[in-house]
Order: sequence, then C-alpha cells, then structure tokens
Amino acid sequence: MRYGIEGLYLELTKTIVITLLAIILGIFKEYLLILLLFNAIRFTAFGIHASKGIYCWISSTITFIGMPFLCKYLVLSLSARLIISSICLCIFLIHAPADTPKRPIIKKKKRIIYKLSTVFIALIYTICAIKINVNYVHNAFLASMIIQCILIHPLTYKVFKTPYNNYKTYVSSSK
Repeated sequence: MRYGIEGLYLELTKTIVITLLAIILGIFKEYLLILLLFNAIRFTAFGIHASKGIYCWISSTITFIGMPFLCKYLVLSLSARLIISSICLCIFLIHAPADTPKRPIIKKKKRIIYKLSTVFIALIYTICAIKINVNYVHNAFLASMIIQCILIHPLTYKVFKTPYNNYKTYVSSSK
C-alpha cells in the first residue's frame, strides 16, 4: 500500500512539475501531444523503468521537455519519416513487449496481444507521421515511437544493467 501511494505521489508531482515547466517554456501543446502519444504506445509495448525516483525525474524531464522542442523545430523530409517509421516498426516487431523484473509478462497469449497491439498502434502512428503535414504533429508521432523503441530495446536494458525477457525466468522455472 505504501509503495503504491509513493508511486502515485511521484507520478503526480513529476507530471505537475514537468507540465508547469512546459507551460513556462511555451511548449505545452507539443508536450501534451507527445505525452499522450507516448503513453498510448507505452501501454502495450511496456519497457524499462528508471531504477530510482531521481533517475525517473531526470529522464522524464529530458524526454518530455527536450522532445517537444525537437518536434517544434526539426524538419524531416518524407523519406526520413518513412525510414524512421520503418526502423521503429521493425524494432516493435522484434522486441515488443519488453517486460521488467517487477512486471514480467508471463502468459504467451498476453505477449502476443501486446505485440500485435503495439505494432497496430505503430502502424497508425506511421500513417499519421506520413500523412499529416503539420511539422510538430508528425514529429510527435515519430518522437513517441523513437522514445518507446529505445525503452524496449535490449541494448537499453544492458546499458542500465536490467534483466531483459523476464518472463523466461518464470517459464523455465515452471518446467
């Protein structure tokens, strides 16, 4: 119970502070779009979590303040958007969903459903990144996919010394 309350407190305070920072910096619209798009794909792809609250604060602030600035000012050609989207789709096909030691996705059927859902969401994001001609909007779709690809990639788990494919521990221990 205490752990849940601490987690909720951390999420609420972090979100409020980062939201206020986005408002002050004049990137609230871009921040909100990336936050919504990222959370939609994160919901099915999962991925690594920061090991400490302070790391979560730092990474979240860099991600959700830095990415909106990039989305606002970076201009990508259609071919660049296609290449980025294709790479992200491949990463989702290969690595999604990525579980954590605390939340392993043990049931194979759930892993398949999460993978298919993630790829479906990524396909929708790809179409939006290609069809929408508003720079920060199509960049936001790409940015949310890129962030999520980084968070599910085995290399990220390796860099942060976090076990990957945690469900395999349960599968092999149940045999």
